Amino acid sequence: MERLKRYFKDYEKLIPPDSTSFCYHASAKVNFSLKIGEKGSNNLHKIQSLMRKIGIFDKISFKFTDGCYEISVIPGRILKKDIFKSELESIANLDNIIIKAAKIYFKRLHIKDKGIDVLVEKNIPLKAGLGGGSSDGAGMMLKLNEIFGGAFSLRELQDLAFELGSDTPFFLTKGDAIITGFGENIYEIPEAALPKYFIVIIIPDFGIGTKEAYNYFDDFLLTNNLNYYNIQYLDFKNIKFENDFEAVIFRKYPMLKEIKDSMMRRGAEVSLLSGSGSTVFGAFKSKETAVAYLASLESAPFNRRIVSGSLATTL
Repeated sequence: MERLKRYFKDYEKLIPPDSTSFCYHASAKVNFSLKIGEKGSNNLHKIQSLMRKIGIFDKISFKFTDGCYEISVIPGRILKKDIFKSELESIANLDNIIIKAAKIYFKRLHIKDKGIDVLVEKNIPLKAGLGGGSSDGAGMMLKLNEIFGGAFSLRELQDLAFELGSDTPFFLTKGDAIITGFGENIYEIPEAALPKYFIVIIIPDFGIGTKEAYNYFDDFLLTNNLNYYNIQYLDFKNIKFENDFEAVIFRKYPMLKEIKDSMMRRGAEVSLLSGSGSTVFGAFKSKETAVAYLASLESAPFNRRIVSGSLATTL
């Protein structure tokens, strides 16, 4: 509390003039494992997930204002197809997670006379299971904390980030991590414990909302008289590369299973639905094998339904 009082008193000395621009890059993620547990009283499901950041980024630029908030969103290289135009327009408002992140941060520091004017160059597609929104919000908190001289510890930032969503605290970490509980428990795993892979992501011409996917999953278990996964913390070595969502999402979108099967046939060591989808990724040991797979997509039966196929090294 004393630290916050000090920053509240002196914060104006830390903020550059409103004309100063700041920029950060927010990375996408993939889930090498995702197990879904029962729903809690907060209406969220417990999860256990192994997450890794990958080299696809949103670029966020912003300036401080005298209390007002503005946001603009433009498509980046990956999202230049018109198919995403309405989706980008739908997030260019004050409910955007970036704006929420700034408001939460300012509120915790008792700052009432500052806002932000934001420009987002969006490369991480929406409703794709790549964590673009969560990463954008976490990145804003990290950048503000840097500007304010580290007003909050990492643990304090994670608590703030959890207010934005269950995936958000993960993006405050530097490396791979196991996420448990409702997303609030984060266990960073040793560097290189998970091998380096060349990640191919395939983005189809449709998205799947997270809430929609969980509803599908709940209905699937109820209809088939199945139980939720018994969530418990497992040692990294015992985690299987599986995604519980695949059991239901592949039934509704068979093309996604076709993509996964094609990756495994062409040398991927792992291929999974990322998060709740709709992206499917493949982890290849060599760049040559990954590039060869991408080249093979031209003759794939599902190729006309693909918006983007990209190669991204892991971070």
